[in-house]
Amino acid sequence: MVKGLKIRFEIHNILFSVYKFNKTLNNSSIKKKINKQKTEDISFLYNVTLNSMRFHLHCIKIIKKYIKKKLRDQEKILLISAITQIVFLDFKEYAVINCSVEIAKKLRLYPGLINASLKKIAKNKNDLKEIKINFSDFQSWFQKKTYSLSYFEKKQFLNYFYKEPDIHIVFKNEDKLSKFEDNLIRTSKISGFLLNKKDIQNKKSFINGDWWVQDFSSFLPLHNFQEKNNKKFLDACAAPGGKSFQILSKKHDVVLNDINKTRIKTLKDNLKRLQLSARILNRDFTKFDDKEKYDIIIIDAPCSAVGTIRKNPEILFKKNGPNFNELISLQENMLGKASTLLNKNGYIIYMVCSFLKIETVDQVDKFLKTNSNFLKADFKLVENEDNYLKLIKNNCMITMPNMILNCNIDGYFASYLKKIK
Repeated sequence: MVKGLKIRFEIHNILFSVYKFNKTLNNSSIKKKINKQKTEDISFLYNVTLNSMRFHLHCIKIIKKYIKKKLRDQEKILLISAITQIVFLDFKEYAVINCSVEIAKKLRLYPGLINASLKKIAKNKNDLKEIKINFSDFQSWFQKKTYSLSYFEKKQFLNYFYKEPDIHIVFKNEDKLSKFEDNLIRTSKISGFLLNKKDIQNKKSFINGDWWVQDFSSFLPLHNFQEKNNKKFLDACAAPGGKSFQILSKKHDVVLNDINKTRIKTLKDNLKRLQLSARILNRDFTKFDDKEKYDIIIIDAPCSAVGTIRKNPEILFKKNGPNFNELISLQENMLGKASTLLNKNGYIIYMVCSFLKIETVDQVDKFLKTNSNFLKADFKLVENEDNYLKLIKNNCMITMPNMILNCNIDGYFASYLKKIK
């Protein structure tokens, strides 16, 4: 067997499943395939798979320069993976082309077309690295949902959406951060970006439960939320736990809920490592009993997740876009349920890992119009105002996939909604 053929064929099958059948890399069947690979092959698999999805629009533009005939889905996926390896990852051309031709034979495609096209592309790979994406290259659903973005915001997204994410970590307290064994770009007194991304789970401080991984955009809303003790929190969609750990580290009383049993297991594993404990529920939040009340309810609602495009590049790689009707309805129902569970002078902290108007500003505006007993509270920054001020607009936090302190952060939205009567 040609060296590297087996793992590249597995990569092709995974990419095809994501593209054609709307699966994610966290899908159980895909996870099983990945976990069956040799340890040394898993990092290769993730590298090629994730970057093939990140650069797929670049690859499609390259394909159109060299191939005029209409391609079948299998051919397109095979070429995207190969071009990513040759042009954007600088892998050995011979190995990539040879394996791609063999995969084409297995799939009964046109190996001659694959071979000839990839050889031409390989000759011009240095020039092709510079190929640019326009907003019109994105899927039609994404173009429609981003109608409200300014020219500058669209340009910003084009510059950042395909970049690899940076790793941001949060510590239980200032003392844990001060004893951290590696260098950080500090983002607060208890958080920072890792400079060394390798083997993070083998760091002694990680094993000891001193910190957890949490994107800066997800971290800031709760870090910034100033509330006295003796308040009862509910994290309605808690798993995998980042925001819950922030609350627990401050010694607040919090109930953790998540509807997904698999994610609950991850949450429990994380709590165990961090040596934290809390009451955990596995319920549909929209069907909670109204008798039990809370002072602060955190809703990190299910959404399109377009803000996490760098971590989850499959969002724009899939053939079909998100089901917005279902997502918008669920977000509205969760906000509505939270309003009935909240004590007077309590807060709903509404968050989504999206920057789309339909899931962010529109949802808050609709909620306030139908709930006159709520108002939008101030989103005041508690520290580093100069660095983070650009994230705050109209008393909300809203950001595109962006950079802070020269490090990549997710697109995100957060609003504090106070119940006044």
